[in-house]
Amino acid sequence: MVNDNPRLSIREGAARAGISKSSYQIAMTQLNFRPYHPTLIVDLNEDDFDRRSEFCEIWLDKFENDPGLIDRIFWSDEAKFSMNTTVNRHNCTYWSRENPHFKFEVSNTKQGITVWCGMSSNGLVGPYVFDDTVTGSLYKEMLVEYVWPKLKRKKFYFQHDGAGAHYAIAVREWLDEIFSDHWIGRRGPFDWPARSPDLTPCDFFLWGYLKDIVFKKPPATLMELQQSIEEACEQVTEEMCRKACRSVMQRLRDCLHREGHFLSY
Repeated sequence: MVNDNPRLSIREGAARAGISKSSYQIAMTQLNFRPYHPTLIVDLNEDDFDRRSEFCEIWLDKFENDPGLIDRIFWSDEAKFSMNTTVNRHNCTYWSRENPHFKFEVSNTKQGITVWCGMSSNGLVGPYVFDDTVTGSLYKEMLVEYVWPKLKRKKFYFQHDGAGAHYAIAVREWLDEIFSDHWIGRRGPFDWPARSPDLTPCDFFLWGYLKDIVFKKPPATLMELQQSIEEACEQVTEEMCRKACRSVMQRLRDCLHREGHFLSY
């Protein structure tokens, strides 16, 4: 049965075999089958390795000189939640006696919403939902009206990646004015290395965690999707955020040890 359909879930396999899920798991183990999950791999350019290594060196040095600094970085990102995402790489399983290194495809759809979240060791901020394509002007509007009121009394370093909206001149000028040299991003005081989702907790922790919850029972409408995202965010605790943010230090060490190569998650 498994050889013919290696992507059966434990629930489906147990139902077809007419046994409990726990008995099914035991049987799979006895038959030397293991569950494998797809791993995200990002193709890095030749220059990326040096830039990633340099970033790791700079921030590991800063953390060594100021151990509390890791708790004063505010990490942020956007993610697309699509209506067709009933399966993602976190809950997609392939049973095999050897790692098949398999890939899977999810069809594209325009139905979905773009969500922004930010996080630090103090907890989660968001979600903020964009009703339209994220442009520089919309992104700055969010920073000014939604994010800054929550951060202005705290001495954070602000981080975002090199997405087009983040690189808008008006956005960079505002960040320079508000955060001075305390922000991380494309062409910022501290340059964020391109193609580095493995180094930010929004990517290596938050989005996967939220999507596992949201798509456990696929929403039928965009309104249900947004409500599910909001409810999932409420389950993200301060302790979870603290653990994820502090784990960045070890990821920087691992990335540097691997000479800038991508870290799976």
